[in-house]
Amino acid sequence: MLKFVLLLALGAICAAQGLKFEQDGTRTADMEFLHRQKKIFELLLYVRQNDLSDAEFYDIGRNYNLESNIEMYNNKDSVQQFNWWYKQGSLLNSKALFSLYNPENLYEMNQLFELFYSAKDFQTFYKTACWARLNVNDGVFVAAFTIAVFYRNDCKYMRLPAMYEIYPNLYYSLNVIQEAQNLKMSKGCGANFAFDNREQYMVYANYTNAYIPFADEESRMDYFMEDPSINAYYYYFRQIFSFWLSSDYVGMSKELRGKLYYYNHQQLLAKYYLERMSNGLGEIEDFDWYKPISSGYFSNMMYSNGIAVPQRSQYSAIPFYKNKYLNSLTAFEYRISEAIDSGYLVDAEGKKVNIYSPEGLYMLANVIEGNVDSCNKKFYGMYDALARDILGFSFNYRDRNQMIPSSLQCYSTSMRDRAFYSLYKKIMSYFFRYKKYQPMYSQAELQFEGVKIESVDIDKLRTYFDNCDTIINNAVSVENFKRGESLTIKARRLCLNYQPFSYKFNINSDKESKAIIKIFLGPYFEEESQDFYYLQKYYNYFFEMDRFEVDLCAGANNIVRKSSDSMLTMPDMMSMDQFMDKLDKAISGSEPFKYSERQFGFSSRFTLPKGSPDGIKYKMFFFISPYEQNNASYYQLPFFGKFLNDGKAPGFPLDRPLYGWNYTIPNMFFKNVIIYNTPK
Repeated sequence: MLKFVLLLALGAICAAQGLKFEQDGTRTADMEFLHRQKKIFELLLYVRQNDLSDAEFYDIGRNYNLESNIEMYNNKDSVQQFNWWYKQGSLLNSKALFSLYNPENLYEMNQLFELFYSAKDFQTFYKTACWARLNVNDGVFVAAFTIAVFYRNDCKYMRLPAMYEIYPNLYYSLNVIQEAQNLKMSKGCGANFAFDNREQYMVYANYTNAYIPFADEESRMDYFMEDPSINAYYYYFRQIFSFWLSSDYVGMSKELRGKLYYYNHQQLLAKYYLERMSNGLGEIEDFDWYKPISSGYFSNMMYSNGIAVPQRSQYSAIPFYKNKYLNSLTAFEYRISEAIDSGYLVDAEGKKVNIYSPEGLYMLANVIEGNVDSCNKKFYGMYDALARDILGFSFNYRDRNQMIPSSLQCYSTSMRDRAFYSLYKKIMSYFFRYKKYQPMYSQAELQFEGVKIESVDIDKLRTYFDNCDTIINNAVSVENFKRGESLTIKARRLCLNYQPFSYKFNINSDKESKAIIKIFLGPYFEEESQDFYYLQKYYNYFFEMDRFEVDLCAGANNIVRKSSDSMLTMPDMMSMDQFMDKLDKAISGSEPFKYSERQFGFSSRFTLPKGSPDGIKYKMFFFISPYEQNNASYYQLPFFGKFLNDGKAPGFPLDRPLYGWNYTIPNMFFKNVIIYNTPK
């Protein structure tokens, strides 16, 4: 079983990281790391092709036998069972679409993950992956393989291609994918140029509603909803804490799992709302299961087997064939509401479990998601999954090889559907209801005795639209692996970016102390003239931009923090071609290869909402609190790296309504800011 622990004491982490990583947070790879990294990366290139006979994985996978190597696995039963399915021809068809929300598909993927995870050493894991790469449905393989890489000790800090590079068709529309295929087949017709002995082609992309005969005002949000990095972030966040994966099995924390399910969705919803303000749009729309759903879903996207992603017309009623699921969903909603109002959940043994306790939030979150850590999955169901099934308008299917997942049943496309935001507004309403029943924070809980934020100065805040390029090689088929390595096809689209800026804090302290500063951005409403109303009414609309440690000295403290230093965001991933070039140079010995504990994160391009040419006013909230040695720590997430945890509820102090008398607290500070969107 995996030995890393998600919650670590601060001192232990500092000591451990001092041994592993340099001052800049990177480490120079040795040759073993480099070769393993290359093997892992190459397995996900041209993943729908199992005929690349010149690839390293081809001969290994073709000659590997699961049964004859059964002693090399900790779980021998899984090997025997999976091998039996394979011989019987019972695995998911290679042309079928994989979805986590199909129970049979999920079971197969879970068993394949077990093979990967229980391999006793890296060589066995790699050979098993090579075999699966050739013999298993690509969707099943990618899901099981990526999660195994996240949690295997011998794959720690290994980078995967970005999901938009593995499956470009889930991030770009059909016309972009078709043009890429045409360019590949014509071998040079179009805008191409040679560089470093590589064939390079550029496809210019638009948003997926470009070919829809009508577009409403909601299409102004396409730059956010269709951004590849944002959608890939959601995919990896949900995969790392996948609902089918037992936290005990891989050494995760049940508490952290539930907290992040709640907080990440709440923050994405807050971020989406701030973007809506930039575009002159109002509140996120509510919906009623028993009335027509006003949000339609239109795109010209196709799954990799050529099947169109199901659409939903505006103002459509729930299809009649979903009624049986709707009845179950209504029952689950009632039971969740009853638990929040009564203060306890009912576990699998019929015992009452108090949720107004330190563990209550994550228990409620695990129940709503319906993951394997739910205290009573039978009684509370899988609300998240069932709601996606109903709202996505997916079709009935005769067997698992004919399932066509809706946009909401695929993590890579979920955030493109407007109904996603309405659904999670509904889900968050259960958490906000829970939060309102909690006691308000006392002055002692909020105040940092002897510390006052005197002022915060901020540079001019500006966003702009820039060209973003994405490698879409996996959208085409290649004659052989070597040809694929020499080919680069990119899709270029306008994407939001921002001008980096700095915060300049002036903080007075009557003593030396260690502290944590948090920075939030929220909406500005002209009619609300008093700041304290904001954190009573709109506490859940604030997006956390940064949190970091500081050492205060007695007296005046002038602290400068760059927006680019935020631990909650990171630049977009290096492209696949650049990464492979660096890897090859390091293997040849021509230059060192450095890696970090953090491979992916929320895109720093979205540090600020878009704003407007004339400027949109927002409100920033700053909070400084003591660094409590006994409670503060860093938690370590696979692929995402480590994050500072102050030992409080996620989003503290904006995790519940705050009332007027608290706003004389000197370690809180508000500032109105204006965000401009101007040409680059």
